[in-house]
Amino acid sequence: MASFQKLSVESLKSLSRLCGLSSSHTKRELISNLNQAILRYSSSPSTLSNFSVSNHRVLSVDMGLRNLSYSVLDLPDLEQAPTLSAWSLTSILPHTPLALTQPDFSPAVAAQLAYKTFVEDILPRFNPDTILLERQRHRSAGGRNVLEWTLKVNMFESVLYGVLTALINQGALKAQICEVLPSRTKGYWIRNAVLSTSSDGGESRRKPVKNRYALAKLVKVNLVKRWTEGVSFDNPAACKHVVFTESTIPMALQFHLSSSRNSRLRKLQSGMDVDTTENADAVGRPREGAAGKLKLDDLSDSLLQGVAFVQWHQHRFELAKAVTNGADLAEFCKVMVDRHTPEMGMEE
Repeated sequence: MASFQKLSVESLKSLSRLCGLSSSHTKRELISNLNQAILRYSSSPSTLSNFSVSNHRVLSVDMGLRNLSYSVLDLPDLEQAPTLSAWSLTSILPHTPLALTQPDFSPAVAAQLAYKTFVEDILPRFNPDTILLERQRHRSAGGRNVLEWTLKVNMFESVLYGVLTALINQGALKAQICEVLPSRTKGYWIRNAVLSTSSDGGESRRKPVKNRYALAKLVKVNLVKRWTEGVSFDNPAACKHVVFTESTIPMALQFHLSSSRNSRLRKLQSGMDVDTTENADAVGRPREGAAGKLKLDDLSDSLLQGVAFVQWHQHRFELAKAVTNGADLAEFCKVMVDRHTPEMGMEE
């Protein structure tokens, strides 16, 4: 506690974001949260949460009904990049998306789908130690209205938690469930630039972004595209954040098949309206009938969430060592921020 007292509130907030903690607290609360986060590493630096990090497997899930994305990350220890062992999209629907418009899509049906998708398929295949579930929003794209689709996704989220919790309580599942706020992941990977540089060298404000939700989705897709540059079967470790495998390299290559998202990203960043009359909408979502297109935004979400979780714990491990060794935490914070900032995407 005494080591953190010397830091400014801004430094404490930066450390909190780097460790996957909320930064919206008073100085005393920020210090308390950081202290609790590193306590387990200070006493036993070889553990990740309450599991051993030796061959620790993380299953990161981006919730969806038509497109449920998941990534599987294997972490050898807290000082190495994880291996991306699986990365995929699946649909939980038994038939077509039109099934969701029928009155028989009830909590009972959602529970059966959750059981079939996870208990009979994903969990036995990957046997994870930690399951990350993205917390679902209650509104769509920040709008005032709560859409029916959003309610159905929330229903599936609730019954999935029930199914997994029941398995854990019965001893049938040896894993921990971690709820991840989308804002926490976004704040870790995406930064805002309120001012931009004008042609005369001064500062000028950009046009306001009309669809910040769509912009954030595109920024994340472009961030993963940047990660996968140079990744190939001959060079699976080209990305510093994650090591790809033979089964996940084909997915990585999908991010380099089209440049249309770059055009939509530039338009959104400049405040322009985006034409969404093609096969994909502003965030690359396939429209009805647009077959053969992968949902790169959902794939990006599950991967970024999983890697963020791993790095949050790696940063807590580093912070615990710095505190234990009596390091200058102000300098430590600066080094950590300077190291991570270039890895972030720019929202505007």
